Amino acid sequence: MKRYLLIFMISWLLSHLGVSQEIQITNILMRGEEITVSYNLIDERLDRSYTIRLYNSIDNFIRPVELVSGDVGVDILVGPNKTITWKAKEELGEDFNGGIKLELKGQVYVPFVELDGFEEGMTFKRGTNNDLVWFGGRGDNILVVELYQGDQLVKNFDEYPNTGKASIVIPSSVKPGNGYRYRISDSRNRDEVVYSKPFNVQRKFPLIPKMSLFTMLGIGGYFLVDSLIPVNVPDISEPPLPPGQ
Repeated sequence: MKRYLLIFMISWLLSHLGVSQEIQITNILMRGEEITVSYNLIDERLDRSYTIRLYNSIDNFIRPVELVSGDVGVDILVGPNKTITWKAKEELGEDFNGGIKLELKGQVYVPFVELDGFEEGMTFKRGTNNDLVWFGGRGDNILVVELYQGDQLVKNFDEYPNTGKASIVIPSSVKPGNGYRYRISDSRNRDEVVYSKPFNVQRKFPLIPKMSLFTMLGIGGYFLVDSLIPVNVPDISEPPLPPGQ
């Protein structure tokens, strides 16, 4: 495996903002083949969120890097102790051997559509129609709906025209649990992305009634077998004595 040098020259840019907004780079760490950038996202308005992207000098900072995780992407809340982890070696390739500059850019996040009636902690059952309702966007938007659990893609759904409503069926292959989110994006613009609030996924039919039914059947079977055992049967473990003895 070739060794390579990363020149950590981090710059920051917040578009369309005043002096009260700032990205403070606090640490840069290279661990194995990954790079972790730590930063603080400062804004006097704590209710505001941002779109944060990491760029490199290989393409002159045109396209954001892709193999990233952490506090990067859309709807990043204001606050300290943010981290971005980039799988640099995997994205740059085994043959890369040289220096590189990184740039962190951010702008105020404005959702291109807004979900209606979607509250955090809602529960959806697998195998049933769940209505997803939204408003906003353009008439020519083609929406891509995906199901995530944390940062892990779980299910790709169909593409939907911007009619304000879609019927989503979560398949039975999805594991019950919490921390699920819908990711809604425009098929032609990767920067137009909206995440739903986290929600829970449940089975269509709970397991407890099924277990109770089997338990009841087991108990009934026990009493049935027990009732067939003869009562007051003499002990015939030894043969009877001959007559007259």
